[in-house]
Amino acid sequence: MKSEHSVSIGISHVGEDFFLKIVANGTLTHQDYERMIPMIENALVGVKDPKIRVLVDAREFKGWDIRAAWDDLKFGLKHNKEFIKLAFVGNKEWESYSIKIANWFMSAKMKYFEDIDSATAWLNEKEQKVVDMDIIEKELRSRESEIKKEFKFLFEANMRITDWDVPEPDSQKAAEILIGILQDGLDEIKDDIKNGEFDL
Repeated sequence: MKSEHSVSIGISHVGEDFFLKIVANGTLTHQDYERMIPMIENALVGVKDPKIRVLVDAREFKGWDIRAAWDDLKFGLKHNKEFIKLAFVGNKEWESYSIKIANWFMSAKMKYFEDIDSATAWLNEKEQKVVDMDIIEKELRSRESEIKKEFKFLFEANMRITDWDVPEPDSQKAAEILIGILQDGLDEIKDDIKNGEFDL
């Protein structure tokens, strides 16, 4: 007699950001993956760089049959770089160890939980890059007056060079030309930023 099993999947997304919720019960089979994988891949069609967060509710999960385990591995490897975070909610010690081992091979951050609320909160946390940006902004703001002084020094240094050959009445015009040159330089940097040249 076959044991009862089921898998349900919910997919939502805004632009490139996808959220998958998978609820697994019993022992998953190859047939479960034949239904589940096309649903996910159809949702990803036409999205250039999807960023996927996954919540797996496996509290009633027993495992996979052999073909289903292979399906799971193939799907994970195929979309490895697209997964950002995976929160696995379970209640078995082997599941916790499995997630730790999977972290060695997957690009996504994977974490084991024993309750849905904690898992969801972790999935929705700001990425470390955003947190780091807060630190960078504070550092730059603390040096704001110093940066402005350096910029003014650059202007005044170039004005001194200009004053060697330009009569006093023309200093105003020289200053306007110099400001235009500096503004052009800033505009070029802004274009570089828009084109992602500083997105390291």
